[in-house]
Amino acid sequence: MDAAIDVHGLSKSYRRHSVLANLDLQVEFGAAVGLLGANGSGKTTLLKTLLGLLGADNGRILTLGESPRELSAEARTRIAYVPQAPNQFSWLTGRAMLRYIAAFYPSFDWDYAKELSDRWKVSLRTPISVLSPGQQQRLSIVRALATRPELLVLDEPIASLDPATRIAVVDELIRLRGERRLTLLFSSHITGDLERLCTDFAILAGGRIAALGPIDDFRQLVRTSVEGDEAILARLSFEGCRNVRKTKDGERMVVADEDATRRVRDSLPDSVRAITQTSDLETVFSEWMQ
Repeated sequence: MDAAIDVHGLSKSYRRHSVLANLDLQVEFGAAVGLLGANGSGKTTLLKTLLGLLGADNGRILTLGESPRELSAEARTRIAYVPQAPNQFSWLTGRAMLRYIAAFYPSFDWDYAKELSDRWKVSLRTPISVLSPGQQQRLSIVRALATRPELLVLDEPIASLDPATRIAVVDELIRLRGERRLTLLFSSHITGDLERLCTDFAILAGGRIAALGPIDDFRQLVRTSVEGDEAILARLSFEGCRNVRKTKDGERMVVADEDATRRVRDSLPDSVRAITQTSDLETVFSEWMQ
């Protein structure tokens, strides 16, 4: 088994609306991959399909070496999932919910669950329905981490958390990854958190993984506005660029590393102007989400 997640040609539609189209993705064991994409790009659909919660229309998917729709009991105990909206037996207390979950996970760590609950101020004696949305999400993360998973899939797990707790959760994930090999697939819009935690980024756009690579590769990218006669711009190849977006007639926004940007600038005719902008990761990522 070479990868924790191995996807080739994944397609998924809802009625006649295509969400994922011939998507390929590999997540190596021990990697921490930040998944980014615009709202509605299919991030949640992708994550649920990888976990067998949704069926694919086409494609080959292996999660921990098995088909997600036919995961063995042993494989399931090695996976934890935190959805965007926690759905956790609202009539139970936190302690009762964790006790129920622990019955399915031989590796469930009660001491760790209690420690995290205390640290993140989650009452295990209170009915879940009474907890605030942020407290419910903290409890959902406690539940996932206490199973001591090998593969942890998180779908916008910290959007409802206050900044202090959000930072504490990311710090805890960083600590866990320093202690043991934990594979993460983490969907979030908060680029700073992903940059602190992740080894790689994957950008979902147009139903496919439009860009995938180590964080350092993305840090080398800059945006360049290229302006000129539309007929001339339409003939340019922009070879070596990671993304080229037509913002309007007579203008392209180009994302590339410094070497490719230099080659593009050197190849432009005198009538075309290029302006390279100072870019941070969030600005660069936004180019795939327009």
